Amino acid sequence: MPTLEYLERQPKTSAARAPLLFLLHGRGAYAKTIFSIEGLLDSSFHIISIQAPYPSEIGGFEWFHPMPETGLSELQDAERFEEVERLLTDDISFHLARTRLENAPLFLWGFSQGAAMSLIVGLRGKIKPTGIVPMSGFLPRPVKQWDRWNTDMRVLLAHGSDDEVLATGSSKSTRTFLESIGVPVEYYEYKGRHKMTLDVIGHVNQWMLGTGTNPHPTAAPSAGGEIQ
Repeated sequence: MPTLEYLERQPKTSAARAPLLFLLHGRGAYAKTIFSIEGLLDSSFHIISIQAPYPSEIGGFEWFHPMPETGLSELQDAERFEEVERLLTDDISFHLARTRLENAPLFLWGFSQGAAMSLIVGLRGKIKPTGIVPMSGFLPRPVKQWDRWNTDMRVLLAHGSDDEVLATGSSKSTRTFLESIGVPVEYYEYKGRHKMTLDVIGHVNQWMLGTGTNPHPTAAPSAGGEIQ
């Protein structure tokens, strides 16, 4: 049985291999927060929105274990995410078996802290996503120190140009690292602050549809391929 609470939308159209999409919300939010975009996504997607385990002091829930004595150490303290990485990996594995979609296109789409979790789980490689979408997030520094990474996936980094919580440099530095280890990565910068917009939701929707039919590009996009 899964450990973490979740919301689910079955595909609205029949398909032999419905793409499976996991949504991971940001700090101080709920599974229902990011799940609210499901009506804007393609009807073929099987969507599961998972709720983080730790109550947040600002309301809602968060993915990184609250450790006040270490301060805001999400970027450098692996202890903040080791437990939840295991919980999330186990729950995704459970849902893959439950839905019998182990061989279907698999996507992880996370916002802010959820973006970091999509990178952690995707790069660890115990789960093999077709693609991940880290939006307005960051890559914890301990991940860069691992001995190996899963590079057999595509990544779409998206970030609001006027983000007041995390500057665009956070995603741009993540792009640089991913390119250095050979992960095919694209960067999309949309007009907006630390939230999703209709523009970026539509862009991600089309990217997932295209990636699901062509999951293994022959080469990563060039570093200069920034879309404004």
